[in-house]
Amino acid sequence: GIRRNLTFCKLLKRRRSNNTSPTDAQLSFLRNPVRWYEHKLDTYPLVTKCVTSGIISGSGDLLCQYLTNSHNDARNYDWTRSLRFAILGSVLVAPSVHVWYGFLMTRIPEQSIKAIATRLFCDQGLFAPLFLPTFVSCLTVLEHVSDGINKNSLQLADDSTDFSSHLKTRLHEIPESVVVGWKIWVPSMTVMFAFVPNKYQVLYSNCVGFIWNAYLSWKTHEGEGASRKR
Repeated sequence: GIRRNLTFCKLLKRRRSNNTSPTDAQLSFLRNPVRWYEHKLDTYPLVTKCVTSGIISGSGDLLCQYLTNSHNDARNYDWTRSLRFAILGSVLVAPSVHVWYGFLMTRIPEQSIKAIATRLFCDQGLFAPLFLPTFVSCLTVLEHVSDGINKNSLQLADDSTDFSSHLKTRLHEIPESVVVGWKIWVPSMTVMFAFVPNKYQVLYSNCVGFIWNAYLSWKTHEGEGASRKR
């Protein structure tokens, strides 16, 4: 009799958990946003990471514009620029690091000091110097495409020479940005590879990337305001 009662109670709990109404699921974000986000990571991992990365990347650019905008007037904000960062965060950054971190944790799953150091070297010594010029190149392409659309033209800005010179100037600054990035990412990634579970690693890197994107936004647009005034 006791076993039957225990079995009945287990079945009843399963039915209740399976019969969660849509309203309960909708309200769960307000009740416990952390648990809601964990559920989204479990059910839609890549989509959740892409949306999160897009929001944080765009916000990083807004932070940069806020800090460099002396009047703090919303009319002086370049919302298209923030949108470009958000697009790259969703389409380029999140999928890339999702696959990359998964690859690292699969190939080097140990949590020894040697394994953590190896993952860190692979990430910052190999991946970062290759990914940063890719990001900057994609950002430059988006800028020139949007400029062409604004000018009712499908060409990249005014001509290919302008695009090439703009891209070369930015790529020339990549080594300096990589060194600055190491000062931020090496300690941050050491903590991540040592303590952060795999499914939260993209979120963690995005949070660090909020500051990094603000710097990157400033670096890629440094001096442009002065050049336009000329």
